[in-house]
Amino acid sequence: MFKANNGTRPLVEHSQKIGVAICVRNFLLDMKSRAIDKSFNLNSEEDVNGLISKIEAGTTINMRQERLDPPTVTEPNSVKMTYTRSNLGKGFVFWFICNICGRRVKFLYFPPNSQILACRKCHRLAYDKQNESKNIRKMRDLLRV
Repeated sequence: MFKANNGTRPLVEHSQKIGVAICVRNFLLDMKSRAIDKSFNLNSEEDVNGLISKIEAGTTINMRQERLDPPTVTEPNSVKMTYTRSNLGKGFVFWFICNICGRRVKFLYFPPNSQILACRKCHRLAYDKQNESKNIRKMRDLLRV
């Protein structure tokens, strides 16, 4: 069961996350398994725009929160996406758009006790080391030598 961490910020490690690459890949695999004949050229901006609009129209994300007692399923959350040109010269990089702040992000999170799919900053999530005091970090660094 999930326990509160004494007034510190909730942890990324205790949250469920979804990556944009996994979302796009699963959507393409689902289309292929349903034998939908449309193949997307991921180097064509027109096809990438079409793919994003299909993903946004047909995808909602909800997750099973197993850290809670009893386990619950979150409400379905829609996703918004965008893309940028790859700096390697061909292809595109996909991004989620956070449902709260509108920031471009690679991952969206469901922390425990939340029904909202949003970025790490909107949920005020911290990594485990960020919740440690400076003294504990210094001790860990000394012991690592």
